[in-house]
Amino acid sequence: MENIQYPMERVLCCAKTRAGGLCGHLAMKNGRCRFHGGKSLLGKASARYKHGLRTKEAIERRRMLAALLRTCREWSRLLEHYERRNS
Repeated sequence: MENIQYPMERVLCCAKTRAGGLCGHLAMKNGRCRFHGGKSLLGKASARYKHGLRTKEAIERRRMLAALLRTCREWSRLLEHYERRNS
């Protein structure tokens, strides 16, 4: 087998294996290989992000709006009841 000369220094992944050694695959910019690259991207940074309707923030916003609407309906019912009694 020939020794291949690379134009740049090869940087290897330094993740530990179950056997206790090092991974040994070629590393990316973050120092890990494609298998040990780190956390997945979330939200708008993710490639699978489409519209944001199911994000935690959007769901919480809808819950708060629903609670506000319930409160408004209750106040409206109380006001109607009060007006009927006093007319």
